[in-house]
Amino acid sequence: MTATMVKRELRTARKHYKCDATELFHDCGMSRNDLTADEQLELDAAEADKRRILPGQAYYYSCGVHEGSFFTWRARPGMDGICHDYEIYDND
Repeated sequence: MTATMVKRELRTARKHYKCDATELFHDCGMSRNDLTADEQLELDAAEADKRRILPGQAYYYSCGVHEGSFFTWRARPGMDGICHDYEIYDND
């Protein structure tokens, strides 16, 4: 079942948030060796920040409904791009 997106926008963080895309990358079974050099730099930056979005950083904010439940998703742009490029996101 696919998610119904209500909103997706680029925001600037005012506080710390978990980067959901970084968490998903680590849970999907891929390793840093599967990435290009530029993508590895994005991953290194996310890991240096302890997989968080820090105040002042840009991030994608998404919300919607998946299987009847409301969800909120936050992702660093670089990690969001990696997840899209490697089709890590679940798009049934």
